[in-house]
Amino acid sequence: MTDLQSAPEQVDAAVATPQSSGGPGGGPTTFHREMVRGWGGAVGGEAEVARPENAEQVADLFDAARTGRLGARGLALRGSGCSYGDASTNVGGRVVETTGMNRLLEFDAERGIARVEPGVRIRDLWRHAIQHGYWPAVVPGTMQVSMGGAASMNIHGKNAYAVGTFGDQIRRFKLLTPGEGLLECSREQNADVFHAAISGFGMLGCFTEIELKLKRVHSGRLRVWGIPMRDLEDGLAILDDQREHADYLVGWCDLHARGKGLGRGVMHRADQMAPGEDPEGEELLDPVKQDVPSTLFGVIPKGWIWPGMWCAYQFGQVPLVNGLKYRAGFKEGLASPYLQSHGAFHFLLDYVPRWHWMVKPGGLIQFQPFVPAHCAGRVLRQIVEKAQSQGIVPYLGVLKRHRPDPFLMTHGLDGFSMAMDFGVPVREKARRRLWALTREMADVVLENGGRFYYAKDATLRGSSFESIHGSTAVTEFRALKERLDPGNVLQTDLARRMLGI
Repeated sequence: MTDLQSAPEQVDAAVATPQSSGGPGGGPTTFHREMVRGWGGAVGGEAEVARPENAEQVADLFDAARTGRLGARGLALRGSGCSYGDASTNVGGRVVETTGMNRLLEFDAERGIARVEPGVRIRDLWRHAIQHGYWPAVVPGTMQVSMGGAASMNIHGKNAYAVGTFGDQIRRFKLLTPGEGLLECSREQNADVFHAAISGFGMLGCFTEIELKLKRVHSGRLRVWGIPMRDLEDGLAILDDQREHADYLVGWCDLHARGKGLGRGVMHRADQMAPGEDPEGEELLDPVKQDVPSTLFGVIPKGWIWPGMWCAYQFGQVPLVNGLKYRAGFKEGLASPYLQSHGAFHFLLDYVPRWHWMVKPGGLIQFQPFVPAHCAGRVLRQIVEKAQSQGIVPYLGVLKRHRPDPFLMTHGLDGFSMAMDFGVPVREKARRRLWALTREMADVVLENGGRFYYAKDATLRGSSFESIHGSTAVTEFRALKERLDPGNVLQTDLARRMLGI
């Protein structure tokens, strides 16, 4: 068993007198009043935060909340705080952050199976696993995501079309619920809870152990191609044409480009190395050699880069930067394929520390629709043109291919997603315009059978919930919520907005 330190990144320093839950099981757990925000920094506020170190302390907190000792706004479960919006915030209430529950309980190096506590981060897992020739089968764009957060939001990666979501890699888990205590869940045991807690955005219980399967890798490097995309439709075609053969595919899109060039960009394809294909790359099965480099060109500390990005954003130079990046894609295409470490390819959000500070002081939100394949080109072009027509253009667009999965509150479908990053204005009137725009775009998506992903959402209306998932799934989820959490102990700002609890 290994302790893995998982320091939170989005919770500010304590500012008030500690309070104790007074629970007997694992010792008292202290609350501190803190500023708790979504990763994008645009939503959130003050809450009382506790950091339990074991399941017994979480059970004590559940008991204290159930008996009314912690107030009426319940407890929000929070991992490392990487959800962009309000999925793990509870303004004016209480937050249970699980980063202290960060032990790697077991790793089977023969089969590539890990058993972890919920506060273990993607970074903690891959650094241990790669030494044995394994890599997490699904990783997001940042290595800071916790296992509990990854399961509850059912995250996806650049290979969603091939291997599905994070939940597809989970074999079993233990879920601590306010109403029925600790449940052992798998595809065979408590299968209804298994398929609902994965993607259930923390509303049914707290993961205390998660067992998942990793993938075998034979080199610390991937073979990577940069493929220029003439426009949005070209990007969609590349994703469809190459998904049968590529291990990973992800497209960067210039959403400032208009007309025929709308959605132009660069697709990146990456493939695993076969056994014995890259002997030099075997030396990179070393976590130290996989970490994202701390300098640019070996000279400039990457911590100095975000101020330059801030200037480009604040002074309206994003269209120019995007145009230069698009042109550079042709040069990259000529130099392809090239070799890149797993860490450098996957964790683009960690490549420039604090890059999201470029949109300070307002922060950012992400709008990520998932659209069925048969209408993706038309719908995605329509919503981008809607943003352009209102003069509120995303500074970043990321295109991916997806497949369906069996989880109750899933975002997965046979289609495409476009992650669109918006800087949030400080002035309230401009902020309301942005929220109104995203809701108009959401209406277009929902009218065409699309879905959304709650790790990224900050603006959807509660009336969207049934449209996204269907009445049958929503009825089943609400029934499970009533059964496993009859006192409504588990609450977040997202849940209040979408579920009306």
